[in-house]
Amino acid sequence: MLSRLALCLFLTSTFLGAESIRFNSPSQLPFLNKDVHRKILEGSEMGGGELRTMGPAPPLKGQPIPQDERDTWRVYSTSNMTKHDCYKVTDGRDNSFWHTRVNSSHVDVLPHSIVVDLREVKMVNALSMRPLPDADIGGAVAGHKVSISTDKNRDWNKKKWKLVAFGTWFGDEKDKFAGFEPQEAQFLRLDIISATNDTEYVRIVGIDVWATDLEDVTTTSSRDQGEWGLTVNFPLVPVGVFIDPIGGKVVSFSSYAHDSFGQGVTDHTTLTATWDPTTEEISERHVRKTHHDMFCPGMAFDVNGRMIISGGETADHVSIYDASKDDWSSVAPMKIPRGYQGSVLNANGDIFIVGGSWGPVGIDFGDRNGEIYNTEKNEWTKFDGIKSEHIQTSEDWEGEYRADNHIWLMTWRNNSLFHPGPAKNMHWIDTSGIGSVTPAGLRGIGDNYTDIHDRMCGVAAMYDAVEGKILSAGGAPSYNAKDGDGNVKDANATTNAFVITLDQPGKNASVEIAGDGGMHFPRSFGHAVILPNGETLIVGGQEQPRVFTEAAPQLTPEIYSPTTNKFTKMTPNTVPRGYHSFALLLRDATVLVGGGGLTIQLDVNHFDAQIFIPPYLFAENGERAKRPVITETSEASVYPGGNFTISTDSAVVSASLVRYGGATHSLNNDQRRMPLTLHEAGMENKYFVQIPADGGVALPGYYMLFVMDAAGVPSEAKNVQILISPEYQH
Repeated sequence: MLSRLALCLFLTSTFLGAESIRFNSPSQLPFLNKDVHRKILEGSEMGGGELRTMGPAPPLKGQPIPQDERDTWRVYSTSNMTKHDCYKVTDGRDNSFWHTRVNSSHVDVLPHSIVVDLREVKMVNALSMRPLPDADIGGAVAGHKVSISTDKNRDWNKKKWKLVAFGTWFGDEKDKFAGFEPQEAQFLRLDIISATNDTEYVRIVGIDVWATDLEDVTTTSSRDQGEWGLTVNFPLVPVGVFIDPIGGKVVSFSSYAHDSFGQGVTDHTTLTATWDPTTEEISERHVRKTHHDMFCPGMAFDVNGRMIISGGETADHVSIYDASKDDWSSVAPMKIPRGYQGSVLNANGDIFIVGGSWGPVGIDFGDRNGEIYNTEKNEWTKFDGIKSEHIQTSEDWEGEYRADNHIWLMTWRNNSLFHPGPAKNMHWIDTSGIGSVTPAGLRGIGDNYTDIHDRMCGVAAMYDAVEGKILSAGGAPSYNAKDGDGNVKDANATTNAFVITLDQPGKNASVEIAGDGGMHFPRSFGHAVILPNGETLIVGGQEQPRVFTEAAPQLTPEIYSPTTNKFTKMTPNTVPRGYHSFALLLRDATVLVGGGGLTIQLDVNHFDAQIFIPPYLFAENGERAKRPVITETSEASVYPGGNFTISTDSAVVSASLVRYGGATHSLNNDQRRMPLTLHEAGMENKYFVQIPADGGVALPGYYMLFVMDAAGVPSEAKNVQILISPEYQH
């Protein structure tokens, strides 16, 4: 014990250096609820399930290192309080804890650091932290970074550390996880940036390190199969997520609670968390003023980059997030309360919505007619000629409750809308007059291919809006493979995938098989993310749709290339991303994949996201490739049919616009990609491009502009806003 104490004190004076501040009043001293304090001192039933629950999902692979090995660890910290030294985080006892130094006259200020030396190199994949049961009153770790090392340099400031996870943990008593893909490490470092209730001191009951076997580690080529990068920890389960097109921040939300939802709950508020990739900071907000629980809504960006969130748990409410003001506001309610609807921006700037029979307790099922929101007039208009029964599925064993959920919608020429699924019958939707729905053929190949079925919770993505190309993949005939009694239904996910090509509105779309018979893996609850080069990443999901479970997760992503018409397996990850997960393209051309769960059931809540780095960001030698840079664009906004110039720091051969997206429940109707033809503009590394003339192809809103060099390496994105075409304006 003395040696451990000596180690703690050694690091306090030599690691980062301890600072102190003077208290102005005794109220700033740490304190405990008396009953909780008594239980800690008595060695209570903490850890037995009465006071502590395992809300977050533990790593799928690996186990916490056993106590007999933990007893040999060395522990170092930047600060310790008498009788609460840093080694207590590894003693396996719930009635002791580490406390940074504090007394009546001063406290060691943030940041604090604690380092665990495993005494040998292991394949590790998570660090977990147990706060005290009164974490909400202060002293629990909030903002943090987790780094690993195999460097045996005794000078901790010179040791080579690799950052593997960072973020903000929610301030409750539940165990917190920082998971990452398995990597070799002997040393793990937790840097504490902020604490709950804005305290300067920190208290931790225990730290566990999770280790896995070598057979759980897949060796792949980054150049061919990509790589999984940093983990971002959120203070909530990110069920709905969108990219702020003004600042590039990732805005996520859960429900009225950070870890669960409740149909019929009267607390009509929403918790949000925003990650800024440029600063790595995560800010929290409890959105109360809109009186809107936004769990399970429709989502669509308008022309100005405002996110319109409709319905969900508070089924008739509509909220708008304006990134330019960083503010939420309420607008006119919908005519029909709904949740799980499809939502999309029209070429004229209006928001169209249809379907959505899921809803809170007391909301009857039934026809969810289409309606449209005029953003200028702040009014909704219902369409008598567009009924959800026109576009609903017919094979789901739960019937109309699920039949009109998560409708795929794509805007197309002449201010038309195309409905490619998830129902097997595709349609054209006309929003003029009272509205109308026209058949557009079946999504499937009949004689030699058997997939003429509904594909609920599959994916669809318009990867080439100029040519009208849509990839659809995966899904199942039913939303859920088990009923309330546990009976298994015929609802297995499929590997089948199709390329749908649009013609003129009103004509049947053509359908071809994508890949060599489809994807490598069957998926429901997966995600499709359009990449700058026209390929589509398919990630996450389950072999069988089982809500709020992690049964049979699909851990190997795949990328579809329209050039080769093949699906290629990517590097697997070790975190299931099933129901209530998401995936979105970031400005740096990586993909953020995260979430899953949001349920009172234990062990399936994922409060994190991982960054997938696609193969195009690696050179032939496996190192990160040098990227072209967009130095200037001549226009920040442009009308359909307009043009602008792009200046770069080096030669490039192709360019594309990828529309910002918002994702929930495997649905992202916002994203689309427009390839751009580069023309020499008379100066070195300066190019002229023209936007497609039809505002239904060049859908209004904000886009990420990418350029690619001869090796296919994309730049980081610059913003371009496409305005509403004059021919479609009201």
